[in-house]
Amino acid sequence: MSSRATRSDFAPIEAHIARFGLERTAHLAQAVADAARAATLAAGRAWKRFGAHMERGYAAELDRRAIEADAFLRRSAPRY
Repeated sequence: MSSRATRSDFAPIEAHIARFGLERTAHLAQAVADAARAATLAAGRAWKRFGAHMERGYAAELDRRAIEADAFLRRSAPRY
């Protein structure tokens, strides 16, 4: 959608922006909103990666405990 395209439900807001000469401020506010959205999405991806990392560690710990509990597996698994 082009920045020149207007929607009828935003017409009064656009009229106020044009009346007071706030085009630059409106663009700056949109840029700040876009940056905040990008930061929120990045934080969500970071939490997802962190959760996956913790899940892999938990699975490795469960494997380690299973090897320690089973005498046959303990002999077949290398110590180092």
